[in-house]
Amino acid sequence: MSRCPGLLALGVLLSAIFLSGCGTRPSSATLEPVAATVEGSKPVSIVVATTRERSETTPETFTDGRARQVNYEQYGISIPPHHVSGSIEWPSKTPGNPETDFVVTSARPLEGSEFEQALTAGIRAGGDGNVVVFVHGYNTNYQEAVFRMAQLTADNDYKAQPVLFAWPSRGELTGYVADRESTTYSRDYLEQTLNRIARIPSVRGIWVVAHSMGNWLAVETIRQAKIRGTSPFLAKLDQVALLSPDVDLDVFRSELDAIGRLRNPIIIALSKDDKALAASQTIAGDVPRVGNVLIDNPREQAAIERYNLKVVDLSQLKGGDSLGHSKFIQVIPQLRNVALNSTGDHPGVAAPGVFVANAAGRLATAPIRIGNALIGN
Repeated sequence: MSRCPGLLALGVLLSAIFLSGCGTRPSSATLEPVAATVEGSKPVSIVVATTRERSETTPETFTDGRARQVNYEQYGISIPPHHVSGSIEWPSKTPGNPETDFVVTSARPLEGSEFEQALTAGIRAGGDGNVVVFVHGYNTNYQEAVFRMAQLTADNDYKAQPVLFAWPSRGELTGYVADRESTTYSRDYLEQTLNRIARIPSVRGIWVVAHSMGNWLAVETIRQAKIRGTSPFLAKLDQVALLSPDVDLDVFRSELDAIGRLRNPIIIALSKDDKALAASQTIAGDVPRVGNVLIDNPREQAAIERYNLKVVDLSQLKGGDSLGHSKFIQVIPQLRNVALNSTGDHPGVAAPGVFVANAAGRLATAPIRIGNALIGN
């Protein structure tokens, strides 16, 4: 064992990941609609575009198989009256109890035109004309992705229409390589989905928000669209937020060179104590991941300006999961302030910079700290 320190470190890290999530994973039965609702609950509507295969036995759910087209679904989800912000109150048994649990109240499949109609209806019902497309990360089963999207929607006051893009993660600790291939498989389909959204007349702007391995899918999709130069969504792409990105640092630099400067700076949320990304780095031959690259180098302003970045340093932030990989949940409400280059006290301008979250999650501007690894030699 002493002859293989890398394997030993990897084993320890993977064991930590496994033990952190050793509770029972939610089954697809959590997506079966419950008729009852209760006073004080909060309804949210989630629209899903997915490259997963639809289940043959329960049509409101999807498997980890790779579909040959984008499938669409819309869910009504009830958030319990005593919901704790940042949490998902999973049912202890199915069907769930709307008094205490997240429960699905409706589910319906959509054709492509119906997907567009659902987004249009959501915007007309009080949206601001923006659409937020969330791309989930590694080791995430379908129902986990749907309920995370519901939680993020319920806990934020954004008026943007939420869309979940669900790629076919295996939802297994040992499925890292298969998940990586599934994100690559889904690139053209995400681009197709973003183009479909952009063609809706009432859509003014698109946010792409990705977590963990979902960043590889999101950035690769934007890269190929920029190279092609004809994708309609690029004209409406307003913000890109990359949360705990599990992307090879060298690859990311080459992707940014191809993408060039977008309308607004790309937001990157990262943390030096992200143990999940440390495990990924070990698997990848010790090449740093974007989401855990050291952020205390004095030569960093050049990289931020060159690549048009806004970096959110979550290293001091406490909470989230035990691996430090889901801290973003606590700062999602403040990403709009980051986009405006503001701490929330006053509006700013869309310019590159660094924001640091303190232990309580409060964001403040700080001296620029990131760059040498991105600048390269």
